[in-house]
Amino acid sequence: MKKILLLFTFFCCLVVFYSCKLFNKEEKIPAYIQIDSLTYQGISPSMFTCAYVFVNYKLVGVFEYPRTIPVLVEGDAVVTVRPGIDLNGYSYERIIYQMSDVSETRITLEPQKTHNINPVFSDLPSVHTAWIENFEHSAITLTAADSLTPQIKVVRNQRPGHTGYIGRIQITPNDTLTEQFDYTYYDSMPIYFQATPGYFEFSYKCNEPFEVRIKAYNIVNGELHDKTVLFTYTSPDTWKRMYINFASIVREMGQGFYYKPYFRIRRLVNTNPQDSINVNLDDIRIVYNKSS
Repeated sequence: MKKILLLFTFFCCLVVFYSCKLFNKEEKIPAYIQIDSLTYQGISPSMFTCAYVFVNYKLVGVFEYPRTIPVLVEGDAVVTVRPGIDLNGYSYERIIYQMSDVSETRITLEPQKTHNINPVFSDLPSVHTAWIENFEHSAITLTAADSLTPQIKVVRNQRPGHTGYIGRIQITPNDTLTEQFDYTYYDSMPIYFQATPGYFEFSYKCNEPFEVRIKAYNIVNGELHDKTVLFTYTSPDTWKRMYINFASIVREMGQGFYYKPYFRIRRLVNTNPQDSINVNLDDIRIVYNKSS
């Protein structure tokens, strides 16, 4: 009995001893990484929604920005940042933007010190641009599809606070020839990729929701598929950017199709008859990674 009591007492002492060592252990003081912006060359706003942050090639986390990120690493380090997007406009489909290169910064992390990193990204060399319309040239590749409404045009306008141009579509209360107005890429394009990363992207600002659609033509039998791929939401004061998963559309259709994307703008049931519809577009493009 005495032996059991002694063993029990010894065991309790060990637990207390190591517990004290555990809780008295000196806490490490973190260094901090400050990310205020993610910029993409040639596109403004980029509308990246988050940053995937790695230190010494280990994922620290996924952060919306601006954000101050504590890091329990000290000394020379490699900080890698990759931009994230909300695929198809959904925050629950947040992924790394696969057309972009990677930002790597070599810094010396010091406890309590804040290190500012604001990466600038660009397309990977392997990225192919199947269509781009940034309205910098007078020959606009986005035209009205309905020949009955030639007065509804895409007009180039300067963008306040921006060095380039935008495309503006305005439907006034007097424009009543049809119930809907389609604005389409003037030519169809062959897309030769399957199951690789690819996006249909555009920036917009609008006071009325509009529809994004795709026509797919079968090269062999001429069969036409016409489908809605996205409904935007109203954003009258702030520019937004959409990244549509174009690769999933191509996988669904299969090989041997040409594609014609277009925007459908219409008056809705609750649209005030006295109001004009204003849709501003910029930096429209279809891109995919040829090396995948």
